[in-house]
Amino acid sequence: LNQRFHNLLSEMAGSTVITRELERVVNLPFASPSGFVVAQANSPQARDMLIVAQDQHRQVLDAIERREGARAEAIMREHSRIAQRNLLEAMQSQDLERMPGVRLIRKRG
Repeated sequence: LNQRFHNLLSEMAGSTVITRELERVVNLPFASPSGFVVAQANSPQARDMLIVAQDQHRQVLDAIERREGARAEAIMREHSRIAQRNLLEAMQSQDLERMPGVRLIRKRG
């Protein structure tokens, strides 16, 4: 359902730029709409992040309906930060073998 929502959002925007950027972003590690990995699903914060993400979906649709483009953009920027948090938490996980893609990501420093 999450993937479907993001596809519909891209269609609703009617912008080739937004469509292209969404296609680019979903190929980044842990950034795709289905990128919620097992390590996060079992974490205490998982439910909270899911609730926040779903609320952001509602808020962005409301902003689009009201033709508040700047607000919709700000919400989606914040929404993308959830993917960043997922990645940071995955990188700190002690159970990296359950996430083979993590080994392809180099830590800074």
